Amino acid sequence: MPTLAASFSEAARAAVRIDRAKVYAGAGLRAALGVAITLVVGRATGHTVAGVVATIGALSGGFASLQGTYRSRAAVIMAATAAMALAAFLGSTTGYLVGGFAIVAAAVSFAAGLLVALGPSAMVVGIQAVVGLVVFSQFHFPAAVAARDAGLVLAGGAVQAVLVMVSWPLRRFPAERRALGSAFALLAEFCRSVPGEELPLLPADAMASLEPLVRDAQPFGGDEGLARQVMAGQADRIRLELVALARARQRAGDEEIRSELDRLLRAAGEALDEVAAAVRSNTVPSGFVAARDEFEAALARLRDGSSPGQAGERDEAGWRGGSDVGDAVDRAEALAGQIRSAMRAAAALAGGDTAAIENLALALEAPAVPAGRRFAVWLKERLSTLRANLALSSQAFRHALRLGVAVGVADLVSRAFPLAHHYWLPMTTMLVLRPDFGSTVTRGLSRIFGTLIGAGVVTLILAGLRPSPDALAAIVVVLVFPAISLVLANYALFSVLIASIVVAMLAFIGEPDASTAGDRAFYTAVGALVALAAYLLWPTWEGARLPDVLAGLVEVEGRYSCRVLRAWAEPEGADRALLQQARLDARLARTNAEAAVTRWLSEPEAAPHGLGRQAVLGLMTAVRTCVQATLALHAELPEKGPGVPGAEALGADVERATEAVACRLRDPLSPLGAPPLRREQLELASRPGVPPAFAGETDLLVNAVNTLVHLVGAEGEKRTEGRSLEGDRGDSNPRPPGPQPGALTD
Repeated sequence: MPTLAASFSEAARAAVRIDRAKVYAGAGLRAALGVAITLVVGRATGHTVAGVVATIGALSGGFASLQGTYRSRAAVIMAATAAMALAAFLGSTTGYLVGGFAIVAAAVSFAAGLLVALGPSAMVVGIQAVVGLVVFSQFHFPAAVAARDAGLVLAGGAVQAVLVMVSWPLRRFPAERRALGSAFALLAEFCRSVPGEELPLLPADAMASLEPLVRDAQPFGGDEGLARQVMAGQADRIRLELVALARARQRAGDEEIRSELDRLLRAAGEALDEVAAAVRSNTVPSGFVAARDEFEAALARLRDGSSPGQAGERDEAGWRGGSDVGDAVDRAEALAGQIRSAMRAAAALAGGDTAAIENLALALEAPAVPAGRRFAVWLKERLSTLRANLALSSQAFRHALRLGVAVGVADLVSRAFPLAHHYWLPMTTMLVLRPDFGSTVTRGLSRIFGTLIGAGVVTLILAGLRPSPDALAAIVVVLVFPAISLVLANYALFSVLIASIVVAMLAFIGEPDASTAGDRAFYTAVGALVALAAYLLWPTWEGARLPDVLAGLVEVEGRYSCRVLRAWAEPEGADRALLQQARLDARLARTNAEAAVTRWLSEPEAAPHGLGRQAVLGLMTAVRTCVQATLALHAELPEKGPGVPGAEALGADVERATEAVACRLRDPLSPLGAPPLRREQLELASRPGVPPAFAGETDLLVNAVNTLVHLVGAEGEKRTEGRSLEGDRGDSNPRPPGPQPGALTD
């Protein structure tokens, strides 16, 4: 684990890095247009200050417009500006109350911090509320005036929402094209990486960008939008087939078979690259002929049992005499069908083939749900999540408490200094303090740097030049474009730009004064220090919750494996929708766990509850192996047939074993008795008629689960200093000695 100094050093490096993938020029341009509209209308009507107040709402809406896709984006914009408007009313009517406003600020900040539990969009809404509260606290208005300004803020946000919505009918699915293009490109890269030494595994969030295509489709998409949702489903099915084919290649003992499969996968990768390029540019795929021919040739050789130059050298059965190549051929044929479907879909969408598009849309048989019902379900889920997080064991709750106290203290501290613009101090504390250590330090350094330049240098420049209102409006509009474009790519540059925007907007009421530059720089530095001190005094180190996160991951993966094995017992009666949902749940749990491990590795803190670095990384490796095996079993699940008697019992024991691992992760004193998985798997695999794919994948799965049991057993011995490693291994019938296929750490 890094030292505190190393963590600060890494945060400083992170502050200057620009993530080019998160530069959103389109959102920046749209937000700048919204800001220009509010300023121009204010100037044209002779109400410049009212236009500036509306611009605050337009800025808020611009930041919020980076969340969501279609309807969800408009909803986040309006929610963020409505929250800011209400907070602005509260701030401008209570800001003069020394001590009383600190309580108000603490309460609002607590509520904003708790919204972290609902995800990034809700967090943006909370941030905008606190910013509106502290910014408007510098004024003391009667209720009527405060209500008018709150309405102007809301109107500015509405301008941004309208700009988002009017673009929907005019846009030819750019978000969908980007998401589908990225997904198919990742699948192509997977094909190229399979022949490596280790079997690859697509990142858990590799297909995350496809989810909004189904959850929040374009309102005016029609059949074309539905057809793109079908393509998203095809990408997900191709992913499953590729995993199964990669595992079939790994099981194949003949190097010539592997060589043919490598040729086939390379050709599949080229074809998927063509699909990716076609959907990105909305053109008909045209360069796939060579890849298709190579794929078909390799598939034909696998079917016939011959490789180039060796036709006729094998017996009549050829490779088909081996069950491993037969399984590979089945998987390759299924993959070929999926790729052909993706090609036809891309061609239909780019060529405007109405009949084909309608046929694709019919494949999406999603029952319509009334809007009122959807909203009721959405609200119930979020209220349940917030209730579940109202406990000290919740990281979101602890962050909310820390944020509320820190902002309240920051307000009291700011009033102890005889300087103007005291609201900069609590505002900085709010913007810097985050649930994790790395982000808090990075944002703190970025905010100080940005304010020194933006609020310092720009204040001095404007104080000297005294530009006209029209020139100030132009400056604000020009600065908004890069500010919104870069807010997610580099917070330091954003801090420079947003501080400059605030100074320029204050110049409308004659505030740029050389003396205020030092005040703002001082308040920003103190606010960042308050945020960092709050985190260090009551840290929510990722390591403290990591055992529970890992336990949840192991439980979800065990449940998914159990359901897949249960389906193998009776394929015809399997609930395919339930399996798909279990797979999505497992993917989400792995995404969250991988993010938590990454954050933990950057923290200057000891191991989580005694779990060492190697143990955590070993657990994640074993889970990935479990995922590979389960995904392959899912993909290879037959549509019908007699199934594998006993598979359901093996699945139940896998789930029991993973539950025992999860309990041990949460409590090092819990018992770690696990079923004899290896004995069950060997007995099942030896039965006549059991498909080789089932035998091979369950071998890998059981090995991964036993590895998990071994790892937590070994760590449990270290953590309790009173348990025997042999007594905690959990598999009463361990694997026989000697090399085993797919073994990790037996």
